[in-house]
Amino acid sequence: MNYLWLCLALAVKRGQAASCTINAPLETSTGSDLGFIMIPGAQIPGQQYGPLVAEIQKQLPGVRLWTGVTSGWLGNFPNPIEIAGAVDDCVSKAQEQGLHTTNVYMAGHSLGGIMLETWIENNPDRAAGIVLLGSYLPDLFGSHENVFQVPVLTAVGELDGLTVSFVFREWQESQEAEDLIGMPGRFPVHVIDDANHGQVASGSIPEFVTSQDIPSPISFEEAHSRYATSVAAFITVQSQELFTDEEVSAAESTMENLHEYTSEFLVPFAAASAMENDGTDSSPWMIQGQKILLDATEEELANLEVVDFVVPFADLGDAKPQVNSTSACQAVVSTMCQPQYESNVADADILISAKVIKAKFKLEDVVRETLCLEEVPRRQCMDINIQAFQTALELATDEARERFEAIGTRLIFSDDNDPGWGPGWEYSSGLHYKKVNETHTDLHSTCLISPPDFFIPSAAGMHYCDLLSPFRALEWIYIVGLQGKSL
Repeated sequence: MNYLWLCLALAVKRGQAASCTINAPLETSTGSDLGFIMIPGAQIPGQQYGPLVAEIQKQLPGVRLWTGVTSGWLGNFPNPIEIAGAVDDCVSKAQEQGLHTTNVYMAGHSLGGIMLETWIENNPDRAAGIVLLGSYLPDLFGSHENVFQVPVLTAVGELDGLTVSFVFREWQESQEAEDLIGMPGRFPVHVIDDANHGQVASGSIPEFVTSQDIPSPISFEEAHSRYATSVAAFITVQSQELFTDEEVSAAESTMENLHEYTSEFLVPFAAASAMENDGTDSSPWMIQGQKILLDATEEELANLEVVDFVVPFADLGDAKPQVNSTSACQAVVSTMCQPQYESNVADADILISAKVIKAKFKLEDVVRETLCLEEVPRRQCMDINIQAFQTALELATDEARERFEAIGTRLIFSDDNDPGWGPGWEYSSGLHYKKVNETHTDLHSTCLISPPDFFIPSAAGMHYCDLLSPFRALEWIYIVGLQGKSL
């Protein structure tokens, strides 16, 4: 990595640096001067953001908006070595052409957003605010705090296959940040209806984007209009002194509408996330999972109580489910689990939901006997996973469910695989996905069953599972199952 930065620095020193193209304010615009600088995404030439920037100018007629689009980044990758020079080039060229303010907003798309927020964090005096388009404030080094030195708008398309997974987390962390500093509206998060990741730009979009993106039913022009509406409202509300009362009131109404739309969009994500861990180190889905394994009616489960404990991985091996009874035909079952999450040093290219829930249940034979129920054929982890997917389908909006059913890759659930020994389950790679064809993917779980008469009494009567969480199933319906598809 240090070698890469050295090469970039040498290239910049030799004059091969990112530069800026300025667009003067529209002739019909009035009011004070304001600047807006655009940092492109990886492998997308800066000029492909011209249509979006022009639409932002159009939607801000109450100021004389000078815009600068950066381009010529080494390898077409925005980077920390060139960003200061690119921003300086924008400002100096605009001032030469008549810009009379240092009041400048900056926006970045995808990787450009990450580079921008990293630079502004150390140079907060350079921007009145920043806009992250198909990007977000990453959680680095264990930090989950979204307090930032300048106002931040996060705007992500509803069909952004590269970024929409992060929106629920950003929504939560940004609201917590606003509450912490007592400044509501400083870090808004907007989901942009029907837009995808590539539609922030225009023209030919790189294959690495289109292969992960979700097809949009709207045109690039309409997507630009919707992204620009969010950006223009944000700028107006943050710099109210530059606009008329009527313009501010209209922008506040737009911000409220986008806030409500985003809040409604995220309802299924909030519900599914809480099933993994309800905030008290307990997984409600584990409680449901134990009941699914029992294959009993509500009436038969009337005297059953299930409590779950989320435990660290270091404790997972020794954690053992229990069944206790204080009266005849009554049972209190304790289960143990550990939701496991993807990680990435750059906090990118991952999903936010648990990739697997390592689940330890009490064997259904033992629990049914305690409840005075007759013995029935054992169920599988597969049965819980099928119900997880059905639960996610029920949580999804009608629009999302219909979209998935029309073009999404379906999951086929296969029988569990039992390795026959504890470490084989504990250290398994979790859920196993195998592509069947362009429309179907097979999923099976690793399990471990010890019968009631197992030769190690402390390990007898257990049913361990690798589970699909309803949250991961929801992200399959909204994201993974739709990536790279076409309408």
